[in-house]
Amino acid sequence: MMRVKLLANCGNSPRSQLVADLAVSLHAGEYSKVEPWLANDFQWVTAGSDTGISREQLQRQLSESNQASVTIDMLEIRTAFGHGKYAAVSSVAHMSNDTMVYSHDLYEFTGAGKTAKLLTLTSYIVDKL
Repeated sequence: MMRVKLLANCGNSPRSQLVADLAVSLHAGEYSKVEPWLANDFQWVTAGSDTGISREQLQRQLSESNQASVTIDMLEIRTAFGHGKYAAVSSVAHMSNDTMVYSHDLYEFTGAGKTAKLLTLTSYIVDKL
């Protein structure tokens, strides 16, 4: 089971807690917790990739990640903050094969309101052996 270490935030932005929760659910492969927040035309783009993945592809990818031989032992959310329709999360995944994966994720929602859906997620990922 993946342990989570969440550093405290200022508490002034409700979206900060939401994106931290979304990051944990994405890393844990919990599509059912992420799906209600996805816009119909959601795209997840990884920097350096030519194409993004849709919500349907995300569901398949998370299902496959739950079958992986290398798993996340601990996810450390270092920073989560938001303003308006944008938010960001910086995290470190400590993997079962003793590597670490650093990521910075930029979240763009359909609007600034509390019920706005996640439109685009852009991830910058660095593996450290």
